Amino acid sequence: VKEGDTFLAPLPSELADGPRLKAPTGQWKDGIFNCFGYGILHPHFCCSLWCTQIAMGQAMQRMNLTWLGVPGPEVATRNTFKVVVAIVAAYTVYSIALEIAGAPYGSSPPSYISVPRFVGSLAFTVWAMWALMKTRASVRAQYQIPEEKCKGCEDLCCSVWCSCCSVAQILRHTGEYETYHSTCISSTGLEEGAPMCV
Repeated sequence: VKEGDTFLAPLPSELADGPRLKAPTGQWKDGIFNCFGYGILHPHFCCSLWCTQIAMGQAMQRMNLTWLGVPGPEVATRNTFKVVVAIVAAYTVYSIALEIAGAPYGSSPPSYISVPRFVGSLAFTVWAMWALMKTRASVRAQYQIPEEKCKGCEDLCCSVWCSCCSVAQILRHTGEYETYHSTCISSTGLEEGAPMCV
């Protein structure tokens, strides 16, 4: 370690002030495809399936990550969930506006509509994949979880090929759903008053 280097380390239990969620270290709590472990209508699964980026924002908020999925100072992570919701809302409004503008032209809108639509979709998709890849990597680093498959690019592969399952796995790992209820409409995906992650 050199001066100025940053790294993640688990918080020793004697330093924790108050109750904390205790996620296992060294391995994932369960597999990436164990989405139905708490039932098909469990809020963590529904949010991951229907609003993947919103669920990712909840995981980022739980882990004190920035909107790019990396650890940051408290001032940069305080409103991560709100930033993610703003990005998703802005992209949704942008997409709908371009769809409405292109509707009179049928299946071949002019380039001044189709190019911004493509650029916006590409930018949003790249951000979503990058942020999820970095979020997953940050969770693995925090809990010392080694890559099991696709060594060197597991986080990227999981983010690209099964983002909803990857987000659901992160939420299950960082939430004690046996003790604290899950909800789709909170900044952390947990009920009000649930403790933070260690």
